[in-house]
Amino acid sequence: MAPVPPLRKPRDLRGAEVTERRRLTFGMGTGMGGGLGGGMGPGGMTFTIDGRPFDPDRVDQAVSLGAVEEWTIANTSPMDHPMHLHVWPMQIVAEGGRQLDDVRWQDVVNIPAGGEVTVRVAFDDFGGRTVYHCHILDHEDNGMMGMSEAG
Repeated sequence: MAPVPPLRKPRDLRGAEVTERRRLTFGMGTGMGGGLGGGMGPGGMTFTIDGRPFDPDRVDQAVSLGAVEEWTIANTSPMDHPMHLHVWPMQIVAEGGRQLDDVRWQDVVNIPAGGEVTVRVAFDDFGGRTVYHCHILDHEDNGMMGMSEAG
């Protein structure tokens, strides 16, 4: 059996040309709606991204394959939301409006209550649909998830 080749180290995206800038807002509230089944989460809470609960038939972020995008993820709720993007790693470039000096790649990025984090994503290696979501499963299951599609 041939040895497994070493993993390619991700390139630093801080100097990359950004082809699109987006703002996503993680929020929660009380009331009807929300949830994969149309219900509410624990305690009657709804969990949304950009004011909408997840819909598996909707593409929320259509991205171009090969693009480098900058996403600022805001959190208007009173609790943290760890955000996970399937398939593509995220490079954190700013937290709370402050640019980072170091190269920081993360699979899950915590979006603090009332705060925001800016990441860059290179949509290089995979075309098709995938999801991004809050990594707190009660929040994800009750609507805090979106669909992205690269093509």
